[in-house]
Amino acid sequence: MLIRCYMPIIKTLSPKDSITISIWKIDESLNELKNVFGKSINIKNEIKLMEHIASRLAVKYCCNIIGNEYGGISKDDNGKPSLSGLKNGGISISHKYPYAVGMINLENNCGIDVERVDEKIKRIQNKFLNDKEMKYVGDDIKGITKIWSVKESTYKVEGETIPLAKINVIREDDNFFKSEINNKSYFVRTVDLNGHVVSFTT
Repeated sequence: MLIRCYMPIIKTLSPKDSITISIWKIDESLNELKNVFGKSINIKNEIKLMEHIASRLAVKYCCNIIGNEYGGISKDDNGKPSLSGLKNGGISISHKYPYAVGMINLENNCGIDVERVDEKIKRIQNKFLNDKEMKYVGDDIKGITKIWSVKESTYKVEGETIPLAKINVIREDDNFFKSEINNKSYFVRTVDLNGHVVSFTT
């Protein structure tokens, strides 16, 4: 059962010694995921329930890598997750079917996000891109998606309700960004994943 639990992990990343990231691809049926997770969750939408379970299992796999016991995940009033028993640092989760991602940073709060590259994002780009960002991404759908994802990862570090338009993103290269909000700055990397983008703070 343990081997079955971790087979859907298709990629692990460790950009720093203090950071562990796992990416889970949902290939299982809902019943299989429920059996692996072993807990009852009250979410009626099947896809959302699968995403919920897979993201927790991704964090559990991170715990397995770093030798930390998985004690479950809770969320504060702003939806920021925390891992029971983790004394320092923080965690972050995200999902966009069929992918779920989990991240543990043993030193600092962190943010991770996964987004599907989809032309529909152009309909809302004016809501989160500023003039400078619009200028350097142009009509590049993947570029727009990366900026959206970087802002989401930054938002998750802060753990407060922040309009994405207020987060300023500077592109250092194709997969490395600097984000700025509330007089703070973060470095964020992106990874391409089969028509999706994963971003995470470093």
